[in-house]
Amino acid sequence: MAKTLGQQDLPYLVCPFFLEGGRYTINDIHYVAEGSQLIPAARTAYARDASFGFTHSNLCRWIQEKTGNRIPADTVVSLSLDDIRNGGPDRVAQILMTVPDKGACIVNAASYRDMEVVVQGLLSALDNGRDFLYRTAASFVRVRAGIVPRKTLLSKKELVADRGTGGLFIVGSYVTKTTAQVAALLEKTSVVPIKINVQRVLEKECRDNEIQDAVQKVNTALKNGRDAMVYTSRDLVKGNDPDTSLKIGQAVSASLIKIIQGLTCQPRYLLAKGGITSSDVATRGLHVKRALISGQALPGVPVWTLGPESSLPGMSYIVFPGNVGADDALVTLQKKLN
Repeated sequence: MAKTLGQQDLPYLVCPFFLEGGRYTINDIHYVAEGSQLIPAARTAYARDASFGFTHSNLCRWIQEKTGNRIPADTVVSLSLDDIRNGGPDRVAQILMTVPDKGACIVNAASYRDMEVVVQGLLSALDNGRDFLYRTAASFVRVRAGIVPRKTLLSKKELVADRGTGGLFIVGSYVTKTTAQVAALLEKTSVVPIKINVQRVLEKECRDNEIQDAVQKVNTALKNGRDAMVYTSRDLVKGNDPDTSLKIGQAVSASLIKIIQGLTCQPRYLLAKGGITSSDVATRGLHVKRALISGQALPGVPVWTLGPESSLPGMSYIVFPGNVGADDALVTLQKKLN
């Protein structure tokens, strides 16, 4: 993408801080909040992903790993919490100006106040001619764009269309957190479960039957006013290398897209769980080109109001990252919207 934009010489600004998702960077180590503990990211299940896994929690070493040694760890510039909290925007700007072309800078942050200081310093650096390629989480985007957060989560009235149809959950993410959330939803609600067997989806002779069976069950449930959940079997199927594993994930996602395309009525709302899943459902399944971000259903869970060009115009589309939320998050949301 950088090459297409003619910006391949720009340095990276890497800022994975994401308060709502429990992601903090302290002393160059990126942490994931699990309960009351902060776990170095390389010790979590996300680091073992078949396609996007990694071995380092230290972001300087992570950059070296992810760039295939193109950017050595000892050349990565670090914005420390001390720089941010004691030096302020001026110190941040001074450091950002030292980042070389084709290099990288990592941002330590543990609060939105840290992020605000960083962005203020960044704006000064931009004014002085230093630009970046941004690899960040959502918290940076909110501050950089100057978006004032809503004080409340979206209400049921703002989320649900009065159509008499059921709501639809599409779950492709296979991470441990998502699996726990799916189990809780099945146990504690009356959502109609529609399980997609990943092995059958990967076999050409079985794929169409698996998809058509799911389409029929989804449409029946929605027309009867029942909430339904389409979810993939929880056993991880992966290839012998990252590329093969990614292709497997894409094949599964393509099957979920065909189910969306087979809808014969508009759900009261649609929730997609997982990064690849929510992206593909939006662009390929719902043909979304423009959407209004209307707020959050839960902390870290944004809601889109779909544009008129989409196949389900005006519907609330809930984008639920795979690694966000407590174990009962889907239960909480379903009961709120029911």
